[in-house]
Amino acid sequence: MPKLSRLQPAIKPVSLSRLSLAPKPITIERKRGSAGVLDRIRIRQRDQGLCQECVRQGTPGPGWLVDHIVPLWEGGGDDDDNKQLICKSHHDEKSAVEAKRRASAGC
Repeated sequence: MPKLSRLQPAIKPVSLSRLSLAPKPITIERKRGSAGVLDRIRIRQRDQGLCQECVRQGTPGPGWLVDHIVPLWEGGGDDDDNKQLICKSHHDEKSAVEAKRRASAGC
């Protein structure tokens, strides 16, 4: 009778030391559908169609995107006080900074 050989596991075990035990931040779900559309309309009206970052810099220009001032993943709320209208260039700059911060936080 032939001797059976031991099969090697197909999946390598994960080292527990590599797992982060730090608590993940609680994220709030953003509004979607008609509730989200109504929020965006309301913010555009409130901010009078102007990019709020351009206004802060003294060069008012049109805003196109409704943005969370404090990102949801950082604990910001989905209420009007945490939203602003900003132009695409300021949104892209802000998003790039937030992406680096999020990557370094391990989220």
